[in-house]
Amino acid sequence: MNTTVSSILEEIAPLANETTQRIYNKQGMQEKILGINKGPLRKLAIKIKTNHKLGLELWESNIFEARIISSMILDPAQLDITSLENLIKQSTSTMVIDELTFEVFESIKDPKTYIDQWMNHPDLRLQRSAWNMAIVLIHRKKLTDQEMEDLYTIIEEKLLSTEPIVQYEMNRCLCEIGITHPKFTERCLALGERLGLYKEMKVSKGCTSPYAPDWINAVLRRK
Repeated sequence: MNTTVSSILEEIAPLANETTQRIYNKQGMQEKILGINKGPLRKLAIKIKTNHKLGLELWESNIFEARIISSMILDPAQLDITSLENLIKQSTSTMVIDELTFEVFESIKDPKTYIDQWMNHPDLRLQRSAWNMAIVLIHRKKLTDQEMEDLYTIIEEKLLSTEPIVQYEMNRCLCEIGITHPKFTERCLALGERLGLYKEMKVSKGCTSPYAPDWINAVLRRK
């Protein structure tokens, strides 16, 4: 498929709307925002398939939607830890960072290396990415009980004091442990209740609260 950055932007431009643009602006996106939901972007990325060169060019455009597509078509085999780290440091938008890391981490080699190097990194974006990596490995059941025990201990000690950009993914990691590993479920529910993080947060109708006991129980009920 002969595709360029210009042709992609031309194709998605009619999908832009002001309501989505305002929502993204309120979420603090730093890239230029067109105002397009992720659904159509994912469909286009599937049509393009893996194209690392084009992915890097889209990333360089500094357009939010282009970077979302970029995250979906980059070739993980051509990204080492340094090059991925550089991409993450070029964005302050958590949605872009999460899209990039979750897409790439699905196929990355030596994933635990990223956790080890980024978990206590001074750059909070890399800390958040380390927790994303942990979430992927927990979901795949690629961590030992001891490794999950170690993550649980960090969460127990640091969840309430960590910065918000890292805190949400750390809390999500707690929920993922409780959801996917029955031997940890009751402990994760109890810890979430004791810490009380997000308990009072209001969420839109039909959405699940990020409060860990609600999140864990909601997913387990659906299962």
